[in-house]
Amino acid sequence: MVGVLGGYFFNVIVQGGTPGAYLASFNALAQLSDLVASSVKAVIFGFLAGVVASYRGLNPKGGPKGVGDVVNQSVVITFLLLFFVNTVLTALYLQLVPAKGT
Repeated sequence: MVGVLGGYFFNVIVQGGTPGAYLASFNALAQLSDLVASSVKAVIFGFLAGVVASYRGLNPKGGPKGVGDVVNQSVVITFLLLFFVNTVLTALYLQLVPAKGT
């Protein structure tokens, strides 16, 4: 939803486009499977981030400094993991679901 609103804001406010043209092009190109794929990816990303943070955070060593180090490690590991998973899921989606309007 944020992406749709961001795109609307950019097109209508920043570029001076018309709201009708944005909505018409969105309706012509978007499909329900895009929403389903985005929702599934959001669930997977949340799960992976939670698992990484929980795994790394359960056994910090070194006192408060160790906790800070574990937080930093969790953020880096999660970012890299989500980047890779997003690439794989997007490639699969683009291979399995035909684009609308082509």
